[in-house]
Amino acid sequence: MKTLDVLIPHYNDLLGLKTSLWSVKKQTWNGPRRIVVVDDGSSNDVRRRLQQIQEKYNFVLLLNSENRGRPYSRNRLLDAIESKYVSWLDAGDEWYPSKLENQFGTIDDIESLDTKKRAWITTNYDWIWKGGITKKTLQRTDGDQIKNLLIGTSLRAYLWTLLGTAESFKMVGYFDERLPRLQDLDYFIRFQLHGGRIYNTNSSEEPLCAYHKSDDGRNALQIRDCNKIIFDKHRTLYNRYGADFVKMRLFKMEMLSWRFAHNNSDRRLARRYMAIAAYTRPNAFLQHCLRKRGIRP
Repeated sequence: MKTLDVLIPHYNDLLGLKTSLWSVKKQTWNGPRRIVVVDDGSSNDVRRRLQQIQEKYNFVLLLNSENRGRPYSRNRLLDAIESKYVSWLDAGDEWYPSKLENQFGTIDDIESLDTKKRAWITTNYDWIWKGGITKKTLQRTDGDQIKNLLIGTSLRAYLWTLLGTAESFKMVGYFDERLPRLQDLDYFIRFQLHGGRIYNTNSSEEPLCAYHKSDDGRNALQIRDCNKIIFDKHRTLYNRYGADFVKMRLFKMEMLSWRFAHNNSDRRLARRYMAIAAYTRPNAFLQHCLRKRGIRP
């Protein structure tokens, strides 16, 4: 019988955690599951209430003595794995009821052909912005997956979409604790470098989970620093696809930092990142400006 560990990092978001736990409880896959939550130094009041939630949802609770960041919490979760299969979920995001059933169906098909294949099963998802704007997002797993992950449009590195064997996650090693943001991207790249392959479910293109997204309070300097770490760490992979590819990725990195600064009303920082982006890739920046004005470039 297949057994599953569901791994969830949490920090001061009880409402989000309850949303996630409820979505696990509603799964149509009825195999044995073990939920592990690492609380990353939440306030004393939140921790008291967290223990009440634990009684209702019956999960293993591990406590960090202080806030150490999501990569550290995820590394503790890696060490806590006991089941053969693993799926991740961030507090505040949710699975639709048939997610696990569809993903186990896909991994059964893969393992029936090759039991040693290093496979992660992703799925399409709804990207739900604060305010209720929903965008269905497809995970395209054909083609050069490293290149597609670096581009980040047709295939996105989101850990909470995945199901895989415990071995397939442990072989990648620990999450890079220098990356409070974007540690998923680094982890996905390293999985590829270890010979892994990502597959989508055998279901239709309908989303099987939801990402609740907001830029509120997101640190633009932090996201830029994390992008720089990833670029420096995997520079040879970026260079593999040529100078134009590298320039476009650097442009996109600056524009992502601009978005965070802009959406958090830091005009000085937003102007700075916009200027760097314009210098890095003038034509791409011009096309961006035209689209913002409703003009097709």
